[in-house]
Amino acid sequence: MNNLSWPATILIGILLGLIAVAAGNGETRGDDPTASPSESPSASPGAGGGSGSDDSGGGSGSGGDSGSGSGSGDSDGGDSDGETNPDTGGDAEDYTVTLTFDDGPHPVYTPQVLDLLEKHDAIAVFCMVGQRVREHPEVVRQVVDAGHALCNHTDTHDEQLSARTREQIEQQIDETDEALDDAVGGDTEVRWFRQPGTYVEPQLAPILDERDLEPLDWTLDPRDWSRPGATSIVQDVLGHVEPGSVILLHDGGGDRSQTVAALDQILTGLDAAGYRYVLPGDS
Repeated sequence: MNNLSWPATILIGILLGLIAVAAGNGETRGDDPTASPSESPSASPGAGGGSGSDDSGGGSGSGGDSGSGSGSGDSDGGDSDGETNPDTGGDAEDYTVTLTFDDGPHPVYTPQVLDLLEKHDAIAVFCMVGQRVREHPEVVRQVVDAGHALCNHTDTHDEQLSARTREQIEQQIDETDEALDDAVGGDTEVRWFRQPGTYVEPQLAPILDERDLEPLDWTLDPRDWSRPGATSIVQDVLGHVEPGSVILLHDGGGDRSQTVAALDQILTGLDAAGYRYVLPGDS
């Protein structure tokens, strides 16, 4: 990566200004009436403060855009020879973000997301719903073959998971693990679990520990599941990103065309600001 010469906030500010101009030229905000063929089974608001669903059947369990999460991906390491970043006073090598995508796999949007990640040499975690995995195992294999990581997001996207019995919780997790294992032939480790509708709650910790799963939460949620318009998604991410951010986006659970449209601009902005992409806990 080139040495940083401008503060990240200036670079992102310039990009946000260009996006705002483009929006003023007539981007339509709001819902696209096209229903996804891969709808999320659950559609109730989540406990995390920002979850919800769209009218095509399923938003992810999303939280507020500034909360901290246990799977933060706040890693260090880098490729910029340790120069000081003028924006924060910290080392440029600390400018990392973790990208996560929920509620897939989706036969249309997940491959589009993969193409954009490849274009920007970015790695991500895909939090997958077991039912969708069984419907589209070939898409799971595309994700793994592209070098990305998998995360267990329950079998039916149950946003009331914490109210279930232990047996029901275990079933939600185990059936998803089995589906992922079947899809990729057991060759890929699933390291993380993301709870729908909320950050991973304490009562799940013993169950996750037994399965060697790490909780994966987030710190930045642009609520792209609500389809506020690609410009809004871009502005929310680039306007709030900071070193160590775990960004929550969606490749499934409904019409994700706005997320795909926003993603190229988001990655362009992060690239320009000197960010690099890491998995949670990796350097």
